[in-house]
Amino acid sequence: MPNVTESDLKKIISRGDFGTLYYLYGDEKMLVAHYTKLLVEKTAGKQPDDFNYHVFTDAFSVNEFEAAAQMVPFTSDHNVVVVKDIDFSNFSSDECSKILDIVDKVAGDTVMILTFPTKTDDGKESSGKARDTKLKNIAVKRGTVVEFKKLTASSVKTKIISWASKRSVVLSPQNADLIVEYCGTDLNRLRSELEKLCAFTGEGGEITRDAIEGLVTRDLESRVFDLSNAVINRRGAEAFRVLDRLLYNREEELMIVSVLASSYVNIYRARIAIKSGARTTELKKWFKYSDAQLRYAERDSRSTTTAALRKSINAIAETDMAMKSTRTSKRLLLELLIEKLLIIASEDRRR
Repeated sequence: MPNVTESDLKKIISRGDFGTLYYLYGDEKMLVAHYTKLLVEKTAGKQPDDFNYHVFTDAFSVNEFEAAAQMVPFTSDHNVVVVKDIDFSNFSSDECSKILDIVDKVAGDTVMILTFPTKTDDGKESSGKARDTKLKNIAVKRGTVVEFKKLTASSVKTKIISWASKRSVVLSPQNADLIVEYCGTDLNRLRSELEKLCAFTGEGGEITRDAIEGLVTRDLESRVFDLSNAVINRRGAEAFRVLDRLLYNREEELMIVSVLASSYVNIYRARIAIKSGARTTELKKWFKYSDAQLRYAERDSRSTTTAALRKSINAIAETDMAMKSTRTSKRLLLELLIEKLLIIASEDRRR
């Protein structure tokens, strides 16, 4: 049963109808780790013993791996072998061939789980790329392959509402949107923030907007959106308050400038799209914007002009270059940039 979905894998685990070979990979690393753990628990138990459970990381003894794959389960129905983030560049050519042969011949009561909970894109960054491909092809031919792709904002929203429900806490779709807007779509981070909110709210309660505003740690992009919005709308005092908070939280000045540049480019693209008669939703297709990015860009594009945006983007580029080529305080350069952007916005307003 090669190339199955997350839903299919859930059904396999629920039925307990396990095959001998699983290959779990993809961009959504939290889900890779979650289903690896779930497969282990269902095949070897929540507290597996050393007789029936064997874990191998990126570099390991090939002879030990072969012995583990051939073991007969002693106190369990399955002999479970987990291989995490294998990197073929750590092995000789003969060892690589032997590993592939062991995987290809796994049978009987052994359940082998090839999993990539941290390695990017199942090995494409590895010097053993060709063998990574061979390994995956074996899994496609003989086992079950599951790719956990990056979830959309809509899918993430559904998932965190479900997480809250399992903790007997209510999370409305509107407030789920706000959490995703503040945190992005990284599931590890969202789970951490949701656990904090659920603990604060308590069983049987409902997560409120006030709780989210007070407790959720917003990501850099979300906070820089606030900065660019304040600047474009000529709210100088607010802009510097946002900047002070960013610096107080030890955000790197260069990173702030980089995200600020992205914010202004997004606004520029939205404005050009509107002026040309195109729908701003087309930007999602061209540039893979999230709903929040598009909403912010469209909102702020109506408070400025094309000429002001071009001047602002040039000013940001000059500051970026200055930060990388001079010894002047990066904080001072950043503060001067915000002042310059406010002047551009104010002059644009007077016209």
